[in-house]
Amino acid sequence: METGTGVGKATPSRINGPLAPTKKPGRILPLSDNKEVRKFLIAGGNSTALVYGCPAAYRGGAAKKLLKEVEQVGFVSARAGLPKMTMMGGELCINATLAFASTLDEGGKLAASGLKDLVRYSNKNETATIWVPLGFKKYGNTILLEGIGFILYDVKEKSKIEKQELLSLSKKYRLPAFGGIVYDGNRITPYVYVKKVDSFVKETACGSGSIAFSIFSGIGKVIQPTGEKLRIKSKKRFFEVSAKVSDYA
Repeated sequence: METGTGVGKATPSRINGPLAPTKKPGRILPLSDNKEVRKFLIAGGNSTALVYGCPAAYRGGAAKKLLKEVEQVGFVSARAGLPKMTMMGGELCINATLAFASTLDEGGKLAASGLKDLVRYSNKNETATIWVPLGFKKYGNTILLEGIGFILYDVKEKSKIEKQELLSLSKKYRLPAFGGIVYDGNRITPYVYVKKVDSFVKETACGSGSIAFSIFSGIGKVIQPTGEKLRIKSKKRFFEVSAKVSDYA
């Protein structure tokens, strides 16, 4: 087993208008009553809905409805004056964190589910960058991150991944979500299972899976199913992840 860390102690800091959108907040769609939905694409894919103003008791129903339209759902709130994004299953989601960061100001810190420490972010030229304090464990072709795990296969070994395998791994490692990566060179095909909502999606882009693949392979530019790249840099105490974030109609 190999272990690593990107965990550094983040100093809390407040930002002005933590939940206020930037000039390009994403398309706003009504979900019901006082709830708002904004939809995004990250690296050209992985359609993500962020829901504002949704109490925890109603999130399961909201996620179930939105999963008919997008690959994943996150819920926006605040923690001690800081912007916070909680995924539909409480898992770690790098792409949803990138999408959330893109709605904020030029730079600051945010909280995200699946992580103990705060995430630093910046926005420039329609590209969001986050610095994720993230530890990991490596067992052969299995990478365990905080809040999600991944198993990786060369396409010559396995061409697709089934839900049952990921469900079993989620139970085995007691993680809220588990993903699988089929790779061909530096191109990945990601699959993700989320326990709480029992979802299984063959994703069109995957930030968490790209980090897992980078840990496994040492490759920093990871091609997504869309053909676009996520850029991963492993720092001493963080993973730096950058991608273009755009609106999704």
